[in-house]
Parts: sequence; structure tokens; C-alpha cells
Amino acid sequence: MHRYNIRLATLALLGSLAFTISCSDDTTAPVAPGFLGGTAGDHEVGVVVNSLARSLTLFQHGSPGTQQQVALGSSTTITPTGMSVRGRVAAVPLGDAASVALVDLQGDSVKRFFTFASGNATGCAFVDDTTVVAANLLTNVVGRFTTGQTAAAITKTVTVAPQPTAIAVTGGRVFVVSSNLDQNFQPIGNGIVTAIDPTTMTVVGTATMGGTNSTDISVGPDGLLYVVNTGDFSSPGSLTVLNGGTMQVVTTVANVGVGPGAVYVDASGLAYISGFLFGTAVWSTTTRTFVRSPDNALCAKLANGGCRGAFAATTDRAGNVYQAFFGTASLPAQLFVYKAGTFSLSDSVAVGAGASAATIRVF
Repeated sequence: MHRYNIRLATLALLGSLAFTISCSDDTTAPVAPGFLGGTAGDHEVGVVVNSLARSLTLFQHGSPGTQQQVALGSSTTITPTGMSVRGRVAAVPLGDAASVALVDLQGDSVKRFFTFASGNATGCAFVDDTTVVAANLLTNVVGRFTTGQTAAAITKTVTVAPQPTAIAVTGGRVFVVSSNLDQNFQPIGNGIVTAIDPTTMTVVGTATMGGTNSTDISVGPDGLLYVVNTGDFSSPGSLTVLNGGTMQVVTTVANVGVGPGAVYVDASGLAYISGFLFGTAVWSTTTRTFVRSPDNALCAKLANGGCRGAFAATTDRAGNVYQAFFGTASLPAQLFVYKAGTFSLSDSVAVGAGASAATIRVF
């Protein structure tokens, strides 16, 4: 099952809906004016993808209840689950709408839509300030567009392994994660990562992961790539460490939780591996050991002692963890906040319906 259908299966299981990020980080520019500048003593701002609300929620880190919404459209085909941010602009793949929204975060509005002829737009990433690459889950291609191009159509494409779901950019290359499933969502083999030259839009290398149904990717501060292999949702998934320069697998870590669907590596080298069934495990890329295992994951407990689970996780500059809970028919979507170091649950932020991805940064 590919990353988008991971969402389908899980959301169906939760009864909340029947329908990855990797994000570039740029915090060196002057602080943005107005809302996007945060509060006087705290310039960080959070951005959350709301899959059910078809919108982005922006909140000021120093005053989380101070929020703004950016609508992504009203069509029921709009099913966003991820984003990539560059400067004060976000690129948001819109799922079944087969398009990518370019959002002006300072202006709280969609600037443009860039469209595939058909399919499902999943992962995307900025290559530079004006170039974006996006994966098409159903047509098995990655397309490139520039933010200033005249036409809306995404026509410069390259074929990759079946069912691409997530993209990372590092070292001048684009790395595309494919779940490598057939039309019935059964594994053809283990997941595949394809390296692409974004200038020529040609494949320059491939690597086979250490597990099936690979779904998300994050770049560590060590320059290595960390890829989640979701597996079949009944047995524990795994995490493959890949050297993107050589396209050689460094190692594969087993037992990272049943059905993991997202990975985010912070600046200190901690990998946050999130799953709907267990919450968020924490693994050190430095020591290659668990800081918090899947059996002791970051988890907002239910009344019955169970775990709400996690769609994704990110951190703020202090290292506090913000965990996206998608929500159910009876439980609202939240970002649960865990303190840096102790990982104790300390707060929550109410956000739009279907919280599926988040980033916190200074704009």
C-alpha cells in the first residue's frame, strides 16, 4: 500500500474519512512582517496541512490560538497530505486533484495551481527558489515546473518506480521514494528510491530499500537519507539509511513500529518515526539506537489507555516535538506538544480537520 493509500486505509479504519515532509528549510531571511513574523518575543510560526478541511492552518508559536487559514479549494478531489516550504511560499500537492497549489504564506492565499493531465499529486519539494518537483502517484512520473512559468501544465516529467509518494532534495539531486506496489496495492518488491538530475530530468541512480511499501523520506544532518518502509500494517516496518551520493544502502533498522508512515530528522539528528497505530518513536541517527522505542512512543493517550496515533511529527527551534493527530469522527485534530529532552506531553494546539503535516520555523 503506497503512502497515499496508507492514509486511505488508516482513515477508513478510524472512520474519519473515505478518500510526506520532506520540506526545505530556509530561516536565514529577515523576520517576516505582520502575522508571519510571530509574536514580539517569539518569531516562529507553525504551518499545518488540513486534509479534511482542504486548507492550511498558520499559528503563531508564541500565541498558538492566534491563527489564520488558507483555503486550498472546495473540490472534493482536493486531498492534500504534505507540503514543501521555501522562504514564505509553500507548495502543496493536492492528491486526487492532480495538481500542486503554490501558496503565498504572507498573503494567506493561493497564488497559482500547477497541474498534471491526470493522476494523483503526492510528494513535492523545492529544488531552488523557483523550481518545484512533484510526484504523480498514479502515472508513476515526477514532474518539474517553475513558479513563474506561463502555462499551468506540468509537462517536464521523468518516469520512476511504481507509485512514488515522497521527495527529498539534497546535494543537487532529487530523491523520489516509490512504494513499488502493483495496481492492487501488493508489493512488486521492496521499495525503491530513484535519484534524478533536476536540470535534465533524467534518472541518475536507483536503490532498493530494506523493506516493502516505502513511503517517506527525510535528510539527516549527516547528509544521509532516512526512508520509512511501511510494510503491510500487521508486521513492524523498518527504516533504511541510504547514502544518496553513492546510492548504497548503509543499513536497515528493523522493528520501528507497525505501519510507520512518516519520518522527520531534526537538526540534532533525532529521527521521529510516526505511525497511526503507535504514535511517534524517536531514533538517534548518531548512536543508531532508540531514544523512545515504538513500545514507549510519544503518544497522547485515549481514555481507554490506547494511543491516538500520529500522522507526522516535527520540532521547533528548542527541540520540542509537535505531533500531528489527524482526528476522528469523535476526536478533533490536534498538534500534541512534547517537551524537548523529557518528551513529556505538555500541551496541544487545535488545528483544522485532518492534520497531516506540519512545520514550525521563522519566516
